[in-house]
Amino acid sequence: MIRFLNVSLEHLPGRGIKGVSFSIERGQFVLLAGPTGAGKTTVLRLIYLELIPDSGQILIEGQFQHYNRKRELALLRQKMGIVFPEPRLLPDRNVFDNVALPLRIAGWKSRNAHLQVNRLLFRFGLKDRGRAFPGELSSGEQKKAAIARALVARPFILLADEPLSNIDAEASAEVLEHLRQINAEGMTILAATHIPDPYQGLAHRTLHLRNGRLIE
Repeated sequence: MIRFLNVSLEHLPGRGIKGVSFSIERGQFVLLAGPTGAGKTTVLRLIYLELIPDSGQILIEGQFQHYNRKRELALLRQKMGIVFPEPRLLPDRNVFDNVALPLRIAGWKSRNAHLQVNRLLFRFGLKDRGRAFPGELSSGEQKKAAIARALVARPFILLADEPLSNIDAEASAEVLEHLRQINAEGMTILAATHIPDPYQGLAHRTLHLRNGRLIE
């Protein structure tokens, strides 16, 4: 599904990844673990096609990436869901509109989009918060809204960068349960974290990064 073949990238002096190779199969829950600066976010940004490797090759859905084909890259990026350490919700739009944004960009019909957004809001316990604005939500609710937005367009993979950051223990437990459920339903998940312990029993395997290299 996703393969890195000896991929290297130095996007800042001394920062990036070096000779990284791994594969992620459909339906797996893979943890990308390592300290701050290990290269975890770089790997996610390479998968999301936000960065271009200096060397090596990346296959997504069996296709080598050709970074000069901007339309193809844009279409592929729309098929991925990504969650950042901070929710990145638009402050001037309510929860419903924030979650619906990927569908509007993708050109979904209004009725279908409405049904899909409501389905995700209900699933994440946000049904009664659709008209609320991000500033009116708790940090846990903001995180759940961000995950709902990442999933709303039915991506083939969820990329989660520190999905438990800046939320309390109760909200973390809720987020972990949601990740467990969506993975059990077949969603492929790659989650980056510097604290792997909470994911024990959830992730199928862990990739350990240190100083830009895959060590285990």
